Amino acid sequence: MEVGNISNSSNFKNISGIEEKADSNRSFTDLLSDSINKVNNLQHESNQAKEDFALGETEDIHEVMIATQKASTSIDAAATISNKAVGAYEEIMRMQV
Repeated sequence: MEVGNISNSSNFKNISGIEEKADSNRSFTDLLSDSINKVNNLQHESNQAKEDFALGETEDIHEVMIATQKASTSIDAAATISNKAVGAYEEIMRMQV
């Protein structure tokens, strides 16, 4: 059995469905705003999936649970990033110059 070289990572691009854009003109504010909007959209999709299931418009509980888990995970990640950013800011403010 022959195992090939994995140095060519082109096969693994966009595995998670996230496209990386090499646009150097995007500001941090734009990046942060886009990320918050994505989290918000996932939450709305989750709420819509739950509502559709409750009204009997869909019978696929798996899709509802997947949408709910995506929203939950994105909110948890956003909260963690926010907490880390606040912690870093507080650490910088404690530095003596």
